[in-house]
Amino acid sequence: MDKTKKQSAVGLQETQSLASALPEQRPKYVQILQQEKNGSTPQSPVSVGAGTSNTNTAAPSSQPTESAKTANKKPNGNKNNKGKNAVLPNGKRPYKVYLKKQEVVALPADIDTREMAISPENVIYFSGPNHFLSALYAAPVVVDGNEYNSVEHYYQACKLYVLAGQETAAKLKASETPLEVKKSTKVILKEAKIPAKLVRCIIDNQHLLLFFQISEWKDKESIGVLKHVILHKFNQNEELKAKLLETGDKILIQTYLGDSYFAAGANSKYVSTWVSRHVNQSLKYPKEVTADNVKYLPLVANGKNALGWILMQVRDEIRESSA
Repeated sequence: MDKTKKQSAVGLQETQSLASALPEQRPKYVQILQQEKNGSTPQSPVSVGAGTSNTNTAAPSSQPTESAKTANKKPNGNKNNKGKNAVLPNGKRPYKVYLKKQEVVALPADIDTREMAISPENVIYFSGPNHFLSALYAAPVVVDGNEYNSVEHYYQACKLYVLAGQETAAKLKASETPLEVKKSTKVILKEAKIPAKLVRCIIDNQHLLLFFQISEWKDKESIGVLKHVILHKFNQNEELKAKLLETGDKILIQTYLGDSYFAAGANSKYVSTWVSRHVNQSLKYPKEVTADNVKYLPLVANGKNALGWILMQVRDEIRESSA
């Protein structure tokens, strides 16, 4: 017998009007995208480092050709590989990732807390779209009568709805996978001239205002939005709920180098080393994770690991409601 109760997010904006950001029948949008793809003129692929072909055969020369020079030229990580996905031959990225340094505020005496021992046996790492704990994991969830393909779909729809409006949020219809919706949101925010991260060179007051608009949403709404949809995700999927409860009381850590707020700000190897160095110590954290007390969350490696703590809180609530 399912004893779970319908949960509602305190202070969370009603999401029924987000229907325009949600395809009622996914195949319909896939078909539209496919037609647009077939109707476009394909471009010839270009091989990196390869010379262009010519119908006239050139005479042999002892001098190296331009294509040979290009092929033999070593990549310069600082100048020639500025793209986000650029990698060097050794597999490493030619740039450094700069993360916001997270600070921890001492826990007040009047707040309910929990404490968990740190040990390699008491930790579960998760990351990426293939792990069921990840927000990028493809698992349909219904919130306020609307169906979303994943936690990430709902999260990004709420963000766009608040920051850019209903019509802008509707553009997410074309995003099928969680990774696509995450990338699409960045593009849409950029097109709407709402910067996704800190603008170091402020051009005018408007840019400064837009930056604070995004950070304010993250600080005030993101925790509540994530907890709301994650609770629905596991309450609506018995298989995933069972897997979550099977994690027991282990510490759930999202290992991702590019995020020091929702994740640990480091990869699994680094976090594993951090755990090994902190054996016989413990992590003390607020029993209830909210926007107001996220500042009290302890650091895990380099980050707050907010998503991990939210999952642990949801796990506790589901266990209590199922008892």
